[in-house]
Amino acid sequence: MSKHDPDLDALKKDPQAAQLLKDPGALKSLLSAPETQKLMNLLNQSAGGSLQDAAHAAAKGKPDALMGLLSQVMQSKEGAQAVEGLQKKTTK
Repeated sequence: MSKHDPDLDALKKDPQAAQLLKDPGALKSLLSAPETQKLMNLLNQSAGGSLQDAAHAAAKGKPDALMGLLSQVMQSKEGAQAVEGLQKKTTK
């Protein structure tokens, strides 16, 4: 029997996330993209250990902490470039 995952259910409600979840190849490609790795490193540095908590809260419909971290990271040149690169990869 599979466990019910409220975080996954919340992601499935977002159209872009749902599309990625239906295409494992695209999801794997996005997760392994250099821009994703760079953004994750910058978020981890900025979060001081609270990135996972912020991500869980965002998946449950409370994105404030994650958005704050992302905003902080995007103020740097590296962060802005990483986000821009990801946007290009996900917008078709």
